[in-house]
Amino acid sequence: MQDAMRDAGVDRLAKIISDPRSSGGGVGKNNNAQSRKPSFRIHIGIEEGWFSLIMLATVVYSTIWCVQAVGWVDHLNILTLTTLLGLIAGVIASKQQRIPRLPVHLIAIFLALLIAFWQTAGAYYGGATAMLAHGMHQWFVTVIAGGTGEDDSIFLFFITALGFLLAYSSAWLLYRTRSPWLMVVANAVVLLINLSNVDTGYIVFLVVFLMASLLLVLRFNLDVRGCVTLMTSVGM
Repeated sequence: MQDAMRDAGVDRLAKIISDPRSSGGGVGKNNNAQSRKPSFRIHIGIEEGWFSLIMLATVVYSTIWCVQAVGWVDHLNILTLTTLLGLIAGVIASKQQRIPRLPVHLIAIFLALLIAFWQTAGAYYGGATAMLAHGMHQWFVTVIAGGTGEDDSIFLFFITALGFLLAYSSAWLLYRTRSPWLMVVANAVVLLINLSNVDTGYIVFLVVFLMASLLLVLRFNLDVRGCVTLMTSVGM
């Protein structure tokens, strides 16, 4: 009895091993499983090229460095990080196509105020946001009453928020509205105002600004001419 059961088990196992449908089905399933594996490909790039982004950052940072050199208030070193965040936000906002312009700009303003509040609280109050909020309340009450607000943390807050918005708007003007000259003018106004309040040795900021602006505008003009030439050849 046991021998018969053992022989039957051996025969059944031999059939399973030698069955081509079982082995073929297993291979097919494996192939299908391998073919169905999703492939994730991340492409990081800018249509206008990385050179334009480097020149944009040079234009904006030459302006911000000049603001830091003037030293309107203490802790202006936080503008370095804030400007970087503004540039990143501006590039992302200008490249996306799903959200309309007005909500995007409102989100950017909210981010500017939030980042400026966080940075200022960390610089003056060791991260105590409640103390900064109380100081801002006292400052507004004093100003509304006709007094003079002399709290440097409030001025740092405004300068930081404006630095973020300058970087954001520069990226937007360059990549979304395709207006490099308008971007250059906006930064030039801020740069010249600050250059009038520093020593002549800081004229290097103006030199760097002019060189980067010239290269950036030249780069975009070449792109426009290339597009016009391509459209003309296609039309012919």
